[in-house]
Amino acid sequence: MGLVFRVREVRLARGLSQQALAAAVGLSRQALSAVEAGRSVPGTDVALRLAQALDTRVEALFAPPAGVERVEARLAGGPHAGLPGRVLLSQVDGDWVARPLGERSAEAVQAADGVVTGSHGGRVEVELLAGSAAPRDRLVVMGCAPALGLLASRLAAPPRRVPLAWVHGTSAQALDALEKGEVHLAGIHLRDARTGRFNLPQVQRRFAQRRMLLVTFASWEQGLVVAPGNPLGLRRVEDLARPRIRVVQREPGSGASKLLEQLLSRSGAPPLRPPVLVARGHLEVAQAVAHGAADVGIAIQSVALAWGLDFVPLSSERFDLVFPEALASDERLERLIDELGSSAFRRELESVGGYQTGASGQVVDPR
Repeated sequence: MGLVFRVREVRLARGLSQQALAAAVGLSRQALSAVEAGRSVPGTDVALRLAQALDTRVEALFAPPAGVERVEARLAGGPHAGLPGRVLLSQVDGDWVARPLGERSAEAVQAADGVVTGSHGGRVEVELLAGSAAPRDRLVVMGCAPALGLLASRLAAPPRRVPLAWVHGTSAQALDALEKGEVHLAGIHLRDARTGRFNLPQVQRRFAQRRMLLVTFASWEQGLVVAPGNPLGLRRVEDLARPRIRVVQREPGSGASKLLEQLLSRSGAPPLRPPVLVARGHLEVAQAVAHGAADVGIAIQSVALAWGLDFVPLSSERFDLVFPEALASDERLERLIDELGSSAFRRELESVGGYQTGASGQVVDPR
């Protein structure tokens, strides 16, 4: 989709020569001339410098054609270097939220709803892409379980017809995003070190002033993912401290990293050497072991099965989806819970391997 270039129009209105503006933004006069003529689209940094030098907004210099739909949104995911490009849109608590689809993220291959064209007052302006409609009905869940993609696919199909976007994140990141109003649901599997209970204590502490509910997604085994036949005889977390054992670890804030910390502390084993890799998700752990980049890592059993690897169980865990009580009466959430409890979903998830679905779809009140 083309842009309407207004750099020359605004420059003349400010009484600046082409040479003066080029010098102010660090461009050659020839480069600025190409931008003004619409032959060259500047990068984000140059567009921002032009807007600053001309005391205006980027979107006033490079405007979309008339009739293009735009929305104003909060930018999710913390600080960003410059303006992001492609974004996923959703409405959370009545406000638009734009989540960048970075090149290295698990969501990079997902089709974007729009592109960011400017920012002001801590918010961004998003131009919807051709053929896109503002996705007002979309639910967004953040979590690390690969089977969240399966849930999204099943919900999108008849008869549910609920658009669900899965955004990858650790349990801690998911709770942070839920607290900030950036997602509708947070997927977590966190064992409380004091009580041994899963998820409820963390939700109660984090949301003491706001009522939350949990719905069980599934239970699983988490443990050591090792090469076929377990040639190094790795059976306990203490074995990870043996010389020359290459460990792929999960990022801080993940359920796997917290489990490793707790088990090492309980065993009295020495601290591990720095990991050979830090994986972003269970699948990356299995990939590292399968490709020979690491000897062992902690992940869920289903990814070991998917990659033909051996698995040594360490902990039985429950993976829950956390959501605000106010969302419980939303028809989209009701359909999601129905799908989790359906015999078809349970059967398919169990056929993947490594999941137990006896409690799937059960709603838990932390009170």
